Amino acid sequence: MNKLKITFLIVSLFAVCKVANAQIDDINDADNKAYSNFDFIAGTKTIFYDDFSSNLNKWKIIEFDQSDEVEAPGIKNIHNDNSKWLKTPRRGIFYPTSLKVLPEKFTIEFDMWADADKMSEMESGLIISIVGNKVIKDEYSTAFDDNPQIQIDIHPSLELLYCQATKENIDGERVLDRKDIKNGWKKGKIHRVSISRLGTHIKVYIGEKKFIDLPNGLPQRTNYTLMLATNMWGDGLYFTNFKIAELESNEVKIDNESKFVTNAIYFNVNSAVIKPESWPALNQAANAIKSTQGTVKIIGHTDSDGSDADNLILSKKRAEAVKSFLVKNFDIDSSRLITDGEGESRPIDNNNTAEGKANNRRVEFVKQ
Repeated sequence: MNKLKITFLIVSLFAVCKVANAQIDDINDADNKAYSNFDFIAGTKTIFYDDFSSNLNKWKIIEFDQSDEVEAPGIKNIHNDNSKWLKTPRRGIFYPTSLKVLPEKFTIEFDMWADADKMSEMESGLIISIVGNKVIKDEYSTAFDDNPQIQIDIHPSLELLYCQATKENIDGERVLDRKDIKNGWKKGKIHRVSISRLGTHIKVYIGEKKFIDLPNGLPQRTNYTLMLATNMWGDGLYFTNFKIAELESNEVKIDNESKFVTNAIYFNVNSAVIKPESWPALNQAANAIKSTQGTVKIIGHTDSDGSDADNLILSKKRAEAVKSFLVKNFDIDSSRLITDGEGESRPIDNNNTAEGKANNRRVEFVKQ
């Protein structure tokens, strides 16, 4: 009988795939403890991605309060590194122009930074609206209308971090859920925002903390699209690495000829250091490996950015980092795991788009 080849794929959002001497490391013990209960499962197929490394062609931005006293929205470098961020309008609406209809099951992830000294707990923060796709986007208002929708308001300030989900019922606006944390927005820190929709179920996380959990948060069955809005008293809100992914399955199953794809392993820029929000995907990988017998080969893959040689080395380093993490944190016998990297040589999607590149950046687990 021929040996069955069992493949388990994890697509990972490799931040940059072009450094030869990437450092091998993983999440530190404090972050391990914090994220060990983080149950967010990222989508498996990227349908929109933007790190603002080139331009704003993917977005329509409408600013309501243009003045010399308010910095205009645009791409900014705020950390003296190579990362690019979209500075939002203080008051306005904006949306990805290519996104028409959201899947029934999807996730949204992005990094968010706020100049907390310029923010206020007054009015709104960043509003993410999942709204019926019949909306006229350029005329969208956060004042509720006939379009079914739920609005998620993430509001950072030095005094208070709150996240609130709101919708409208027959009597008017109604707050579905809200969580406040005093001094919860750490000054100077990048915060990871993760949102999931599984049919009617809406969840919102900031960092490793779950802020919103609404089983019937979006009960009306219709086609939805995405709008973002701001109506801030203060100014200075930024985001990047904005990704929307379809969630095809939230379970990892290792059986004959199966594979599982998720954009859920994240690395520091130019390194093989695993970011803490990668915990759920790595936990899934560990459970999948434990459910099988024998040796599993971990193979890193990159997109086509950077040189072939650098991508090859980085893919190998990241595969080794994943092995190290699994052995250290999930008690997997290191003799069961072997590693390799194939750089950009085996794409599964088009490297000419940001979304295709995000799907090509992955780690492959193959049962030997």
